[in-house]
Amino acid sequence: MTRITSLAFAMLAITVALPAAAQDRGGLRPRGNPLATLDQIEANRGCPLSRTSVTVGINRAFAAGSSATQQVGRSSGPAGPTGCQSLVNTQVVAGVNLALGRGTQADQAIGAQGPGGVLATTRFTRGANISTGGGSVATQRLQNLTGR
Repeated sequence: MTRITSLAFAMLAITVALPAAAQDRGGLRPRGNPLATLDQIEANRGCPLSRTSVTVGINRAFAAGSSATQQVGRSSGPAGPTGCQSLVNTQVVAGVNLALGRGTQADQAIGAQGPGGVLATTRFTRGANISTGGGSVATQRLQNLTGR
């Protein structure tokens, strides 16, 4: 079980690191009218350039016949604390759900809802749902929503 838990944590770490690396290497390609893009950036002066939110859950049932239930949620309004919207928004939802052992049950639900960016929005959702052992059951629901 220790090996599987270590693998799950390693997968979660990689999952969370990928969007940050993509954001560092990303860029904005002006489409159509580059002046319109510059106008959007200028109108957003004083607001944060980017916002990243990460919602993570790790749920496990190991002992024979045990059960574990987890529900994680995060919601933020259309604007940040200063009342303005970031230019680029990255939102990550990641979960690891393990039912390891005879007759174990693990149930996980993770949901996040946040605003979209003025110019770009990236949503990244990943999960590992593993069930091993006679009669074990693992269920997982991941939801990653953005709006304006």
